[in-house]
Amino acid sequence: MRVSRTGTRFWSPATAVGGVAIAIVLSILVALQVHRAPSDRLWGDEGTFVAMATSLVHDGDLIFDEGDLQRLEERQAGPTPAIILQSTDRGITYSKPILYPLMAAPLVSLFGEPGMLATNAVLLVLALLLAWLHLRRLGSAAHSFWTLATTLFCSVLLPYLVWKMSDLAQAALVLAGLSLALRGLPLAAEDPSENDRHRPLLSPAIGGFLLGAAVSMRFSTAALAAAPVLIAVIYRRYRHSVVIAALALAGFALAGGATQHFLGTANPYKAVRSSFNARTGYPAGVEGEEAKERFSASPATQSASWLPRLEPRRSAYSLFYFFLGRHTGLLAYFPVALVLLFHAARRPNGVALPLVGATGVVVVFYLLWMPENYFGGSTFLGNRYFLVTLPAILLALRQLPSLRFLAVAWILALGFWSSGLYSVSLTRDLGFSSQSHAHAGLFRLLPFESTAKNMDGVESRYWRRDFVRFVDPFAGIGTQQFRLSSEMPAAELVVATSWPGEKIKLAVRSSSPRAVLEVTDWQRSDTYPLDGSVEIAPGVLEVSLSPAWRRHGFWWEGDASYNVRSLRLEITDPDGSEVTADVRYLGQRLPPRMRPDSKEEAAPTFGATGSAQSR
Repeated sequence: MRVSRTGTRFWSPATAVGGVAIAIVLSILVALQVHRAPSDRLWGDEGTFVAMATSLVHDGDLIFDEGDLQRLEERQAGPTPAIILQSTDRGITYSKPILYPLMAAPLVSLFGEPGMLATNAVLLVLALLLAWLHLRRLGSAAHSFWTLATTLFCSVLLPYLVWKMSDLAQAALVLAGLSLALRGLPLAAEDPSENDRHRPLLSPAIGGFLLGAAVSMRFSTAALAAAPVLIAVIYRRYRHSVVIAALALAGFALAGGATQHFLGTANPYKAVRSSFNARTGYPAGVEGEEAKERFSASPATQSASWLPRLEPRRSAYSLFYFFLGRHTGLLAYFPVALVLLFHAARRPNGVALPLVGATGVVVVFYLLWMPENYFGGSTFLGNRYFLVTLPAILLALRQLPSLRFLAVAWILALGFWSSGLYSVSLTRDLGFSSQSHAHAGLFRLLPFESTAKNMDGVESRYWRRDFVRFVDPFAGIGTQQFRLSSEMPAAELVVATSWPGEKIKLAVRSSSPRAVLEVTDWQRSDTYPLDGSVEIAPGVLEVSLSPAWRRHGFWWEGDASYNVRSLRLEITDPDGSEVTADVRYLGQRLPPRMRPDSKEEAAPTFGATGSAQSR
C-alpha cells in the first residue's frame, strides 16, 4: 500500500508561522553575511578556488604564471595568505580539486567572480528539487516542502551560498546523487515499490556518476557513495547496485583524470604544496625563484596513516566537541541533523541504516584520523566537513517528521542565529570577521578549540617560541603582550607549547593592587591576586594548567608536535571598579635579569602606556 500523500495543507496557520520563521532566519543570515571579509581579502581555500576559476577563464589552464600573479596582485588587499600552490611535473599549479572551478568557470566567464555564487545557487536549487521529488514519495507536497525547508534553514547549508569554495557544491552533488540513485528502491515498509523493479536505470546511473564526482572533491565522501549500492543489494536490486557502482567509479575516474591533466597530480593534497601571499612572494615573476623555496621550507603536504592514534581522552573530547563545539558543533550549526537523526533512528529500515551508517563512517574518520579538522573556527561557518553528510541524513527518513517535531529544529536554530546577530552587533566596533557571531551570546558558552594558523587572515604570533593566539577581540594586543579590561568579556587565548609540563609564567601589571586575575581552561579555574602574594618574582605569576587533552603537529610546522590548550583570562576588582592589566606571556622559564649587552630576553617591565619593554 502506498504512503498517503494527504493530511498537510500547504496553506494553513502552521505554514503561515513557518513563513514568518523563514523570513526571520533569512534576515538574520543576511545580516551576518554582511560582516564577512570583503572579496579582496579572500585567502586559503576560498582564495585558491577563486583564483583557479579565474585562471581557467583567462588562460584555459591552472598553471600559476605571471598572468595569474598580475590578477592576484590587482585584487588582493594586504599581505593575507591568498592561495595554495603545488609543485608538479607540469610546473607550479594550484593545489585544490578542480571539479568545482571547472563547474564555476562558465558562469565566472559571464558574470565575473559573482559567477561562483551563481554556480552555488544553481547547484543547490537543482539538488533541492530532486530531493523534494524524493520526499514526495513519503508524504504530501506541503509536508515535503517543510521538511526540506527545515533542512535548509536550520543548518549552515544556506549560508554556504556566499562562500566561494567547494563545500556547498559537494553537498549539492551528494544530495542530487543520492536522490537519483535511490529512485526505484523502496523507501519504507509501506512502499515496497515492486512496480519500480524494472524501471529504466537512467536515474540511478546519473546519481552514481554524481556521487563519484563528489568523491573526487573529498575522498571521505566515498562512504556516502557506497550507501545506495549497499541499499540496492539489501533489496536484491543487483542491477541497480552494479549500475550505481560502475557509474560512480566512472565519475571519480573522469574527475581524477581531469585533475591529473590540469594539475599534474591526481591528489593535490599529497603533492609538494605550500601557501603564498604578498609577504612571502609568489613563485612567478621576478622574485619567483626565491618564493619557490617555500615548497621545502614551509611544506603543507598532508599525510595520514592507515591506523589512527588511539587516545581515549582525546577521542572522547573530540566527540564532545563535535556536538557542542563553538565553531563546529552540531547543536549550534546543524540542529536539524540531530532532529532528523533521532527521527530516522527510531524505526530504521534497509534505506536508513546504510545512509546513517555512511554518515557515521565519515564522522568516525575525522574524529579518529583527523580530529583537528573539527576544530576549525577560521574562515568558514560551522563544520564544513559534516555539511556533505546532511543529504544522507535527510534521505534516510522512512517517513516525514511531524511539524511539531520539525519545530524543535526551528527553535534551536532561531536561538543560535539570533545569538550570532547579537554577537555581531556587540563586537561591531572591535572589528568583524566570519567568526564575529561566536564572540558573545550562546556561542560564548560553548567550548573552543582550533588548529587553524590564521583567524580570518590574521596570522598567529609566536611569543617566547610558543604558538600564542587570541581567538576573540576582547584583549588589546600589542608587541609581545596584551591588555585585559574588567569592562570587557574574558579574553580567550590558544597556547601551544612543545615542552613538557603544566605551568606557564605570565608577567602582569595591574592598574589596581586589589585586582584578581582568573585563568580558566577545560578542567580547572584558578584565581591569582595581583597584590604580590602569589608572585614568584616581581610582577610574575606561575599559572597552573590542566593536562593538555590533545597533542599534535600543526600542518605548517612539519614534524613538530605541540601541547595545545585554550585559556580564558579575566581581570576583576573586588569592589567592582574598572581595572586593567597588562600581561606578557613568558612561557616556561623565567627570563634572568641580564646585562644590557646580553642578547637574551630580560624580564619585562611596562611603561606608562602599557607597551612591553626590556629592562
